[in-house]
Amino acid sequence: MAVTKIVLLDIPTVLPVPTSPNTWKVRLALNYKELTYGTKWVETADIESVCKSLGIPPTSVLPDGTPKYTLPALIDNTFTPPVLLSDSTPIIEYLERTYPDPDYSRALCPPASRALHALFEYHVAHSITAQLLPVMVMHMYDKKTPRDRTHFRQRTEVAFGKKLEDIELKGKDREEHWKKIEGAFDLLAIFMRAGSGAGELFTGSNLSLADCTLGGLLLALRYDSPDEAWIKVSSWSNGKWTRYMSALANWTDVEPGR
Repeated sequence: MAVTKIVLLDIPTVLPVPTSPNTWKVRLALNYKELTYGTKWVETADIESVCKSLGIPPTSVLPDGTPKYTLPALIDNTFTPPVLLSDSTPIIEYLERTYPDPDYSRALCPPASRALHALFEYHVAHSITAQLLPVMVMHMYDKKTPRDRTHFRQRTEVAFGKKLEDIELKGKDREEHWKKIEGAFDLLAIFMRAGSGAGELFTGSNLSLADCTLGGLLLALRYDSPDEAWIKVSSWSNGKWTRYMSALANWTDVEPGR
């Protein structure tokens, strides 16, 4: 049996699929580039210890100066010593440099586009992702493994100073918050109509770094909250996001060919 040289570190759930938007972001890129890879499943509670044991670098530094470890991470054993990476965008940029497509038009993130991709990622992070916790917190909690539920509850309640159930908006406040998120998605749809040409994706029919970012987020919403978030999102922007997910479907397997 051939040895799988590329390993993606991802977070398990109680579902047969992951739900982290950032790990999906890298998985979409790996699938699009048709790279053979395996997955090492690491519960959130173990991310720091596992990354340290493997020599994977932290992604940032906490306010007290402590290194912060998050997933996704990637190990590429194609080389000696292995390449050890963390953080989704640097991982995708590495894959692009190391495994370029002969057809330049299929590039995920051409150097000239990286400033625009950074601006797009900032917009998504602040206008959508940062707004989701008050309406998604219990959906996210329910999909985690039993051990990670304990970990998620502890760290989130410490950060917010209240119970998870009290972080979640209810009633009219919840609907108004969803309306705010809908507005951010509608704005994206307007910009995409101006630039995507014949296809549903940002650059038409080929995947881009922007699609990995947005696609990862939409997959997380679909799997974490099929009975609320995805029902809402799929009805927004004249059905744009349902069509978008259909265009993304070729690259959404957890481990193609395995």
